[in-house]
Amino acid sequence: MDGKSGILRQGERRQVTALFADVVGFSYFASQADAEDLQDWLDSFYGEAQEIVEAAGGEITEFLGDGIVAVFGLSRADEHVARRAVESALQIVTLPGFVFPDGKSVSMRAGVATGEVATRGPARAGNSRPRMTGMVTTLAQRLQAATPPATVLIAPETRDALRGAIGLQAMPDTQLKGFAPMTVYQVLDKAVPLPTQRLDQGARELIGRARERAAIDACKGRPCLLRGPAGIGKTTLANAYLRAGRRFAVFPADALNTGEGYGPFRHWLRSLLPDAQADFAALQTRFGGMDADNLLCLALVLELPQGNALLSRFANNALRDKIEASLSQAIMMVVPDGVLLFEDLHWMDSASFGALRHLIGKLDHHRHRLLLTSRETPRIAQNLQGLAIETLEVAPFAQDEAETYLQTFGPALQDPQDRARLIRHADGNPLFLEQLVKHTLRNNPAAGDLPATLSDLLTERIDAAGPARFVLLQASVLGRSFSQRLLTALAAPAKDVAQMLQQARQADLVRAIGPDRWTFSHAMLHRAAYRQLLRGTREALHARVAELLQGSCAEMAEATPALLANHQKQAKLFLPAARSFLAASRQALLRGALSDAEDHARNAITICGEAGERPGRNQLEIAAYTALGSILMQSQGYAAQPVRAAFSEVLHRAAQSRSGSGNGPALFGSYSHAIIAGDRKGADELCGFLIEAAEIAENRQAPDRIQLRLAAEAAANCGCFYAGNFRDQLAHVAEIRRLYRIERDAPMMADYGMDIFAAAQMFELPGRVFCGDIDALSDLIAETDRHQQALSIPVMQPYALIWGSVPLDAAGRRDEALARLDRGIAVAAEQGAGFWSLIGLCWQHVIDPRQSETDAGRARFEQLLGQLRTIGALIGLPYFTAHFAAAQARAGHLTEALALSARAVSEGAQSRLLCWQAETLRLHAGIAARLGDTDLAMTTLQKAIALAQEQGAHLWQLRASWDMADLAGGDTGALQIAQAQFSHAQFAGGSDDLAILRGLQMTAPAS
Repeated sequence: MDGKSGILRQGERRQVTALFADVVGFSYFASQADAEDLQDWLDSFYGEAQEIVEAAGGEITEFLGDGIVAVFGLSRADEHVARRAVESALQIVTLPGFVFPDGKSVSMRAGVATGEVATRGPARAGNSRPRMTGMVTTLAQRLQAATPPATVLIAPETRDALRGAIGLQAMPDTQLKGFAPMTVYQVLDKAVPLPTQRLDQGARELIGRARERAAIDACKGRPCLLRGPAGIGKTTLANAYLRAGRRFAVFPADALNTGEGYGPFRHWLRSLLPDAQADFAALQTRFGGMDADNLLCLALVLELPQGNALLSRFANNALRDKIEASLSQAIMMVVPDGVLLFEDLHWMDSASFGALRHLIGKLDHHRHRLLLTSRETPRIAQNLQGLAIETLEVAPFAQDEAETYLQTFGPALQDPQDRARLIRHADGNPLFLEQLVKHTLRNNPAAGDLPATLSDLLTERIDAAGPARFVLLQASVLGRSFSQRLLTALAAPAKDVAQMLQQARQADLVRAIGPDRWTFSHAMLHRAAYRQLLRGTREALHARVAELLQGSCAEMAEATPALLANHQKQAKLFLPAARSFLAASRQALLRGALSDAEDHARNAITICGEAGERPGRNQLEIAAYTALGSILMQSQGYAAQPVRAAFSEVLHRAAQSRSGSGNGPALFGSYSHAIIAGDRKGADELCGFLIEAAEIAENRQAPDRIQLRLAAEAAANCGCFYAGNFRDQLAHVAEIRRLYRIERDAPMMADYGMDIFAAAQMFELPGRVFCGDIDALSDLIAETDRHQQALSIPVMQPYALIWGSVPLDAAGRRDEALARLDRGIAVAAEQGAGFWSLIGLCWQHVIDPRQSETDAGRARFEQLLGQLRTIGALIGLPYFTAHFAAAQARAGHLTEALALSARAVSEGAQSRLLCWQAETLRLHAGIAARLGDTDLAMTTLQKAIALAQEQGAHLWQLRASWDMADLAGGDTGALQIAQAQFSHAQFAGGSDDLAILRGLQMTAPAS
């Protein structure tokens, strides 16, 4: 008892969060407005504010003349009280306002504070005392008074209760009336939207589901996939685990953005930053503990320009691995323990499945609960195969669960017959039952008048939206979630889109998920709206969206190539869609999203097939098949049947379209595959198409004529080198030197996959040395390194370093060669350039025979050769095999070695790629000599000398002639001829230099 009043105190101490919101400049507003208009606006504002507050679990404790006071956590404790209050304040300050007579708009502002109060029991008749006592509402009012228009300011205690879930900006030493200076915080944007933002009749506490909840609990740390048809309650069940005060993160997939690499992860990252168009500085602030490369990976996922720095440093597979690792690290930084929910996996892109698989392998499943939701589709089983995931089929409501659900509506549904009718009609589908209840409470239908299906019922709800219906139908074209700005542009010249969305929100058809973001309340509502559009109207709207994404809205986050392609596809703009799918494929490939890149390339091929005979179709098909082949080559190897099939289609279509105009990158890419795969016939055909295309472009004075000519010369240069036609090869190099300008032509790297001049240098170096022009080597190496430095494209470095070691070795500069080769192998490993790592390790065994002197070393060499054969990189395989055979011979395995070298000679001849064939023959002769078969050795050396002489390969001729002189017991006739030719081959060195080459020859494996 209170000693003074004798009144029995009833109540308790509670921590609550108070929200104080008012109208900026209300006095001026009231003095200018008509009284009836003012009353109508205030009534509307009070009603909308009350709905927002109550939907989030709060209650209005006071209506002011120009605002409201609301309290959260007064009647019911909740771990998310502060968060719900701040979310509600954000919604209130962005409500549509009234316009002053002079044209100025009303602005709202709000303050939010958290603190302890003493509460009283429920008010009794005649008792109007306040429900609570404390300074928290006063602090909220002072914060509101210090807040700029259309913003929210919060107290330090509220900031602490948010636990980093919402973006804030600190405002130190803020002076509030009646309080000491303090650091307060302006709310910038919501980060992770609350899964239960609207706790209205359709989003009550989870009903029943005891079996499902027990099954989830029984997973004991294993990921759990909740699977079932739309409307069955997968998300509601998952959300029950987000309401228990745990940290959580939600990763929603979206139907329209299915092909957008890392889409759910990008959505989550954007939600953590203070602005949807956040810059790299904001990313650095949010993830301050990350190293530079991981931050750049996140920037690449967010499509920030700083992330592009990784594209030139890492190969696609390595970049994919780094992105997946960085996403896992980011998630564990933000949610060190708690629940991770991946929604609608049936819409998830392939790259995100890869990131999800990586995340599952990294999570501590004792600290994290991983929940997944999906409908039943073949993609789910395919992408989750091999993972330890528990799959739970979410069943329809049982009878008792449906009864319990209906009881939550109280006396509104008292009639047992009405309840039974609704349960029977819903057939256990929770969403259908929920919508039937709302329909019944609104319309009180007679028996037999219920909509037949859930789709009918949702369509009826959309029809009942009045003027907002037309905006919803247009919004449905944008996807389940959409940008208000993009919708406004689509709906132009309508000026009331914001108001229509608010009306739709009041009808629980959509909800706000950000300053510019909305979503349909359920995927089936979105589908119902979309289904109402006539096919022609639907196509026209998709075409208009595509136009906006390329025009006035091109800078928006939505304007990705994949999204543009999907809209163009739905609009039946076939060839533009194919081009956009190819752009999406390139973008995905750059991000290391190989699966998405493949999907987009296949989509481009399919779309081309639907386009019929239209100008430009053949070019697009060539580009699409080239893209597909290049992607498959990285995942399956050069010789895989799908890779060969894709490039065969390129050849077929290039033969049909003789012009080749516009197909330079595609033809060059196909040519590169043919060369590396050892397909000289296909390479020659493609080189011919490139030359023809360059001639046509020159005759037409086409804008890309110089680039096409450079590509044609590069292909011819490469082809001549590998064929052993070194004289013609050097002529093509000279033409490239004449044409190439780094400032104009270096950007070709983006389309052609390599810098044309760098490639020319790589072939010129060994070509000149093989022909005896050894004196030029130092200058050429220096020029190569200068050009690489000027290019500043790190992915070209393994190529330049490894390939540059080959002529150094051939010229007798073995120590320099090995040092350069080691650097190249290290850079390739750092970049994840698997092909160049493999080639570099093979050359290591060639340049440094000591690598193969042990059983283990030879086993490694043999394994490397097996990998080359497996992936179909056959271009250097005969030469490498001959060196392996020589290593086997040195180890005493002579019979096996001779068979291997004979095979190498045969494969080299069959390929007609003869650049190393003279050396392959020389190595084979050396093994025959070891076996005592002098005749075979002599015959083989004669072939080597003749071939080298025909090619102008004076170095190969000299080496084979030395071996013949040794074998013939002093007969130096062939050697004298070779020395004479070598000394005239722009070689200024005298006997000392020849002695160096001879010394190298004596240590070579075949000696």
